[in-house]
Amino acid sequence: MLYTLINGLLFNVTWFVIVTTESPVIAPIAAALHLLAHFALMGRGYQEVKVIAQVALAGAIIDQLLFYVGVFNVAGRAALPPLWLFCLWPVLGTTLMHAFSSLQSRHLFAALLGGVGGTASFIAGTRLSSVAFESAVFGPITIFVVWAVLFPLLLQLPRLNSR
Repeated sequence: MLYTLINGLLFNVTWFVIVTTESPVIAPIAAALHLLAHFALMGRGYQEVKVIAQVALAGAIIDQLLFYVGVFNVAGRAALPPLWLFCLWPVLGTTLMHAFSSLQSRHLFAALLGGVGGTASFIAGTRLSSVAFESAVFGPITIFVVWAVLFPLLLQLPRLNSR
């Protein structure tokens, strides 16, 4: 229970640092420090390294697609996803076997939490950074759908990597 709380707290602190700084220097350092602290305190070895790498890869692809189709822009212009945004993905990956592990078999609740939580996270991120929704209506709806599908799938990675 304590490690679950620590994991959730570390995730939120790192998320805030990465999003509010928007720095191509600070974000990778914050993510690396997060990963070091995570593995020193509660890491689960090679299986978890694989999960985090898979989340990072999936995130990079998803971010590229969301920017490509125009869900997001940077400072009002079409752009590639910034580096700092990518740095959030491995940090999220550290929560799947800890803070969110109890959701692995609760697919409907995970979908609801992913949709609502993912959308809330992106709305907060757009308010704290230069990344913005291209459409204030369709952007959040798109993120809700993406995260309602994506989050339960991501939660299956620990099980799939235990074989």
